[in-house]
Formats: sequence, C-alpha cells, structure tokens
Amino acid sequence: MENTCKAAVFTGKEKIELQNIKKPKPKSNEVLVKLKTCALCTWEQRVYQGINKVDFPFIGGHEQAGIIVEIGSDIDKTLWDAGDNVVVGLLTSCEECEKCRIGEEGNCENFSYESFVGGLDIRGMGGLSQYLAVPISKIFKIEGDLSYQEAALTEPLSCVVHSIEIADIQLGETVIVIGAGIMGAFHAVLARNKGARVIISEPNQSRIDLMKTLGFEEFIKPDFEDAIDQSLELTDGKGADVVLSTVGISKLAEEAVQMSSLYGRVVLYSSYHPDTPISISPNRIHKRMTKLMGSANSNTRDFITAMKLLNERVIGVKPFIYGTYELDEIEEAIQKAIDPNNYRVIVQMT
Repeated sequence: MENTCKAAVFTGKEKIELQNIKKPKPKSNEVLVKLKTCALCTWEQRVYQGINKVDFPFIGGHEQAGIIVEIGSDIDKTLWDAGDNVVVGLLTSCEECEKCRIGEEGNCENFSYESFVGGLDIRGMGGLSQYLAVPISKIFKIEGDLSYQEAALTEPLSCVVHSIEIADIQLGETVIVIGAGIMGAFHAVLARNKGARVIISEPNQSRIDLMKTLGFEEFIKPDFEDAIDQSLELTDGKGADVVLSTVGISKLAEEAVQMSSLYGRVVLYSSYHPDTPISISPNRIHKRMTKLMGSANSNTRDFITAMKLLNERVIGVKPFIYGTYELDEIEEAIQKAIDPNNYRVIVQMT
C-alpha cells in the first residue's frame, strides 16, 4: 500500500499547490476514510485571500464525504466496515472538554482551525487530503443513492439546522431570511419545512430566480426598495416573527432587528468581516421583548439531523452545487468558489 497521498496545501496568500504528503494510518479505534469529495466553504476562500489568518502550510477543507477503506482492530464491524460511505465532520472538536461532553462540539474549548487532525502531519481541517484517519464519533453514514457531491454539503446544512433550532420557528409564523446565498437558501428551505411563511431579502436577481424555481414567491429587493419599509408592508406593519440574517454585513444585522415583530426572534448567523459595531436601541429590545441571538457551527446532533434530511430526501441540495473540479484543478476551483455569483464548488478528490 502506498505510504503517500495527495493533498491541496495552502502555502501562502493566494498560493495553493498539490503535494504528496504522508498517508495517515488509523489507530485501533479509528477508520481510514478515502475522501471522494470536498466542498469549498467561504472559510477556505478567506484563507486563500488572506482574510482568515493561518500559519502555512495548511490543509483546509471541512465539508467532505468518502468511503471507509480500512478499520482499526477495536471497531465493531457490525456497525462500521470497509465499503461504508460516510461524511466526516467535527474533526476539530476534542471530545474531552466540558462543551464537547455536553454535546456542544461546535463550541469546543480547545477548538482551533490549526490543529493536527485526521492523522495528518500538516495542520488544518484536512478535507483537501485524499485520506483521513478518524474515530467513528466523527463519521456519519451516507445511505441510499445520495451522491458524494450532495453528501459533502452535510456540514453546511448541519450549521443551518443548528441556527433553525435556535430560532424555534413555529407553524404559521412569518420568517424573513436576509440573503439567498447557499446558507440563506438552506435557512429558507428549512424554515418553510417548519411550516413558516418565508420572505427572502436578496438583491441578486439570479439568486431570486433560483429561489423562485424552488417555490418561493415573496421577495424584498433591497437595491430597489427600503428593506425595512418593505418588510413592514408585507407583514401589515407588524414585522416578522423571526428574522434570520445570513449575510456578514453589520448594517444588515442592525436592519434585522428593525424588521422583527413584538416578541420577535433575530438570529445573526454569519461571521462578520470586518466586525463593525452596530447601533441598536436597547429601549426597542426592551419594549418589544426582542430576542437577539447568534448561531455558530454545529454539533453531533445537528450532523445526524442534516444527514437524515439528505439521506431521506427531505430536502435536495443539487440546485446549490455550482460545479465539480478535480483535485489537480484546485486553483481554478478556488477562483470559481470565490465568485459571489456561484454557490458551492465541489473538489473531486480521486
């Protein structure tokens, strides 16, 4: 068996290259996963652009799917075996701290994007390596005819599951989703599945057109109309029960609060670059009894839920896959992913 494998390694700002690296070996309580696909998240795009600072060399990638090719001696073969198709997730959680032990792996006290994971000897999240050695607590089984390309989107979907659960959407409520990028689109789809009326605020007509093909009918176009005024007009002056802000622009977070109703819940989903402070009336929050919340990352429960949604075809993610590129086309794939007009770009690892 080969002792090396290929990985796309970030070596500097706007520098990524294909390298032969040491192939990981699974411990007795681990499985070796041969990755088939890795989706390029905004996080990797920001590493490439130099916005997210890391020490190089660095192997990015955390939206990944593949197949088990080897199992450790302590693994129960009735549960996991070579040939099982799996999603890999939560690699940067330590499983030992208090947050991990209460099921909040996404807020692991020892979390770092620059850990050594998956048996690799280069820091990073590991998804752009052809192989990872991982404990079974970090894998989730792909079932049915779900493709590796679709399964790679389990991780971003799990983060949206986490956000939707925080929002506590009820049947018949009105939800405004700010932004119809892939994460905003996932929020819209899941909010509708919760039985809510969904209004989408989005300036990009091509994104609006896509969401129309998925059955959404109500839109706010902030480039042509005042988003706050329009949100009130569409809700008979009441505002939305839930506002989900999925765009990392501080001004939109401020507007989200003003779009909310009495007892409204506002969830700030995105990370903000730059992290510009906003102005919010504390008296408004007080008088209208608004809940202003944040949501970040996901945990094992969210992963399992997202996996079920995909495996059981409750939702489909094919409309959000822009294209698939081979591993040796990684630079072109990154450039395509950075283009804001595109949704997820998938790297095919083998």
